[in-house]
Amino acid sequence: MGTDGNAKSDEERVRRIEGLVRRLEQIADPESRTVAEQLMEAVLELHGAGLEKMMDIVFESGASGEAILRRFANDSLVSSLLVLHELHPDDLETRVRQTLAKAPGHAELLSVYEGVVRVRLSAGGCGSSETDEESLKLLLREAVPDIAEVIVQQSTAMNSFVPLLSINGIPSRAG
Repeated sequence: MGTDGNAKSDEERVRRIEGLVRRLEQIADPESRTVAEQLMEAVLELHGAGLEKMMDIVFESGASGEAILRRFANDSLVSSLLVLHELHPDDLETRVRQTLAKAPGHAELLSVYEGVVRVRLSAGGCGSSETDEESLKLLLREAVPDIAEVIVQQSTAMNSFVPLLSINGIPSRAG
């Protein structure tokens, strides 16, 4: 369980659910559509309550439970379910920091406010960045799906030489 072989089937499950939700939205009869939506909400509530109970039991298990919670948090499928039901053991900022730490290149978290994440992307050696803005946004959205928006600003590297004498108001003796 939890191997790469399951990742594709997890993606297929998500696509199937998305397709069914689109079909549900197209049901012409408002009463049937409402009943189907209520059924879907009730199933989600039941699953959420069951997951919450499972998390409580695991948490009450002490150190071994904490290790299991870490495994849950690090599994992409389980983590996404915990986020969906607002049960993830790590807050949004922590999950963003963990993702940035694993990202290629250097990205610095500037702020997280109401789901909006601001990140500074620094250029690598020769002025090129190992991670471009769009791939960083994609990485964050996939790893932390409850982000409302990602704002990436590029760091501004100083490309010109600044004479040492011009710093701190030291007058130049030239002239």
